[in-house]
Amino acid sequence: MSDPIDKVEFIEVPGSNEPHRLTVYALSTCAFCKKAMRYLENNGLTYRYVFLDQLDFDLKREVKQELKSKFQNIPVFPVLTIDDKEVLSGFTEQKWADRLGIS
Repeated sequence: MSDPIDKVEFIEVPGSNEPHRLTVYALSTCAFCKKAMRYLENNGLTYRYVFLDQLDFDLKREVKQELKSKFQNIPVFPVLTIDDKEVLSGFTEQKWADRLGIS
């Protein structure tokens, strides 16, 4: 069975800094999601994102299930995956800065 995340069309945001493969799973109506994405851009980080609430219902459900399965419990948006191995749930600037090495 294929990974539902492979079916998602992500929007790529180029930056001058690519220390990791960063993926943001966000909601188009979420102020914290927009703040987190602006934070990545302001720090020159390359990332990709998708607004889950704009996906087809079935694909959205499959992606959310895959994220929960892969990274355990993910209760808060935005969700940032780092190199498809690690996850940060919710946007706390200091937590993201510490993990991404931003001073």
